[in-house]
Amino acid sequence: MEEVARRAGIAKGTLYNNYRSKKELFLSLIEEGIERLESAVRREVARREDISGKLEALIGAQLSFFEEYRDYCKLLLSEVWGLGTRWEEQVERLRSGYIRIIRDLIEKGQAEGVIRKNLEVDAAATAVFGAVAVAALNAFVFETRYRYESILQTLKELLLTGLRERGAGVAAPER
Repeated sequence: MEEVARRAGIAKGTLYNNYRSKKELFLSLIEEGIERLESAVRREVARREDISGKLEALIGAQLSFFEEYRDYCKLLLSEVWGLGTRWEEQVERLRSGYIRIIRDLIEKGQAEGVIRKNLEVDAAATAVFGAVAVAALNAFVFETRYRYESILQTLKELLLTGLRERGAGVAAPER
């Protein structure tokens, strides 16, 4: 807490006036990050008309968000998503909020005949989130040069081609 206060340029007591513990501060940061992610994705998705375009926008917005907030991405995936019951409420918040956005798009696409009806929606939505998140995390941690455009195009191709109904007549993502 002392280091956080120092970096924020405030007194440690001021920090404790707003957060009773390190855990409360941590949870607040996770919640704010989820809200920012949802907001960024909703904004980009709203700019597109069709489901395929909306899913492309979602993938791009999530990848961009994780690129901009690399430390948050690492924290979210290692501390929250990866530890099961310790941060159960935050994982559920992510699932009920952000992953719900993905689920809604998949369900709408299934209803329109653009996305395969034989997909299990929860698993597909979680897989989309996870593929983008882990691809970003892998690039941040293990690669010497971050290739945003290449990663984005690979994710679009892999995820959208796998989600699309065969013969739906939807064009492949632009390269």
